[in-house]
Amino acid sequence: MSVRPRNDTIYPTGDEGDVPIPTLTGVNRAVHDIVECIEENFPSYIVDERKIGFSVFDIIKAGSLGHGTSVEGNYDLDLVVYSSEISASDVCRSEDHFKPWLKRIHHFLENNLEGFKFEKLKQRSLQFDYHHPSCVIKVDLLVSPHWDSCEDFYQFLKYIPKNKRELFTVCSSRWQVEFMRRQPPAVKNYIRQAKKWRDDAWPEAEGGEGRPSSYLITLLVIMAFNIAKSRRGSFAEELIGLVHREKLNVHWGRRRSKIQDMKCRFYKPSEQIELLPSRPRVVDPANPANNVWISGIAGYKPGERAGNYDGGDGNHQPLLDKIRTITLYFSSLQLK
Repeated sequence: MSVRPRNDTIYPTGDEGDVPIPTLTGVNRAVHDIVECIEENFPSYIVDERKIGFSVFDIIKAGSLGHGTSVEGNYDLDLVVYSSEISASDVCRSEDHFKPWLKRIHHFLENNLEGFKFEKLKQRSLQFDYHHPSCVIKVDLLVSPHWDSCEDFYQFLKYIPKNKRELFTVCSSRWQVEFMRRQPPAVKNYIRQAKKWRDDAWPEAEGGEGRPSSYLITLLVIMAFNIAKSRRGSFAEELIGLVHREKLNVHWGRRRSKIQDMKCRFYKPSEQIELLPSRPRVVDPANPANNVWISGIAGYKPGERAGNYDGGDGNHQPLLDKIRTITLYFSSLQLK
């Protein structure tokens, strides 16, 4: 999801490197207005004496904005609305999945959020533009059942068919944000640079095949960064080698005293064997059932948004063909 800000770019100094970090004052104001509108007015929303609104436990700012890895001119703004009234079992059984809940929020926003401009209603997301005085934001709004803990969520996944588990990748957004909050600035700097490469290699306006999602880029960069740092090698070469591994196995179960970012903080892989996908895999550190190597690769049409939670097609050939060009984007960066 992208944002067109009317702000200048700040160029970081010192240990953060030379990757542009966008100013987000206007964007954050816009996000605040959307969240405030939903939290304060949507739960009690009634139309023709029929209650349309439902309870809102929390709203998570996910995607690049929530992860702190935004690239100037292309910010992923995913807003995830968590509610205890959304039944995970109903979502699993229904052919429309999350769509009935999204329709209710769509009706509300269309009538209550000034600057709202509808774009598309999908099975898992409501896509719209928000025209704020300081910027125009392209938003993907998603909904999720609320679980008290990640352990409760994993237990639910174990009792549903395997082919239904990928429907619930959005539900771990809150723990993904926590995982990213603990990443050091140097790693986020590399993520921004890698996403800049991705945006140049797959311009959204042109469409294409095999475009890696922001989250897949993020997890690959974190792993390659830690490997390169431990070996004192080239980050770009480690990333290229990682992507080309036939039995790719990116997971977060190792406990190394010097590489804390490779330690899973939400689950022990040995306790979630029945959820873990087969290789090749890039396992979501917040959801052991989510193979981001599959869910994070997809084709898209010209002008179409490339969503993070729409499910992937597993076509990796374009990524394998283009990955070596990433070297040019890291020639001036040094591992810190």
